[in-house]
Amino acid sequence: MATKQTWALITGASSGIGKAVAFEFAGKGYNLFLTSWDEQPLQQVAADCHQQFNVETQAYVADLSRPESVDGLIRALFAPPIEIEFLVNNAGFGVGGEFLKTDLAQELNLLNVQLAAMLKLTKAVLPQMRARKKGRILNVASVYSFAPAPFQAVYSGCKAFLLTFSESLREELKGTGVTVTVLCPGTVRTEFRARAGIAHRNDAAGASPEAVAKIAVRQTLRGKHLVVPGFANRVFVFVTRRLPVSVVPGVVRFINSTRGVNK
Repeated sequence: MATKQTWALITGASSGIGKAVAFEFAGKGYNLFLTSWDEQPLQQVAADCHQQFNVETQAYVADLSRPESVDGLIRALFAPPIEIEFLVNNAGFGVGGEFLKTDLAQELNLLNVQLAAMLKLTKAVLPQMRARKKGRILNVASVYSFAPAPFQAVYSGCKAFLLTFSESLREELKGTGVTVTVLCPGTVRTEFRARAGIAHRNDAAGASPEAVAKIAVRQTLRGKHLVVPGFANRVFVFVTRRLPVSVVPGVVRFINSTRGVNK
């Protein structure tokens, strides 16, 4: 149950799934500490959530690819401290293309945003969750957590790490009152693919971020571990987990070719 002291910390909250998750939590009465690198839309999300749902909101601009920016965000959480009951590690982006030709600096930034920042934030807020015996962590991964994706090698590798880390941490926290949920969506109608330089044939394909966020928040509140929205995505995960490991990358490459990805 939401209280005036209960906050949700959401990264990548200025657009896409992060923005939709912010509205879901605000609609349930939770205060929001929102962060993103994109200041104007971030401030707008914070203002809209406050106006529509009368919850407290804070917007903190941070480039999570920079370690010093993550450190500044953590300091802001504890000065003065607020009670973070929900941590949503959503921030991320993709890098598409042949690994031999992609930009290394961009890929290192991807690792910082999706892995290093996630680890730092989790390490920062987990002690107070454990002490209160109450907390929920939501890590946003992908169906690629289960299947290597040629031409998105670093991105799919990050998502595999997120899944394994989430599963390991959940087991460590059994019986503590703190749960870990990992969200593994398929294609979502956001600007992700365009920003990643990934070609595709159908801009209308995939789920809406609002639909994904509704499922994710509901299941996080229930303490469910693995959330794969959409029947087709669940079939994909089911099949790829049962195929020989050596076969899966070729299957993913074929599927993405038929979808026009990287063409």
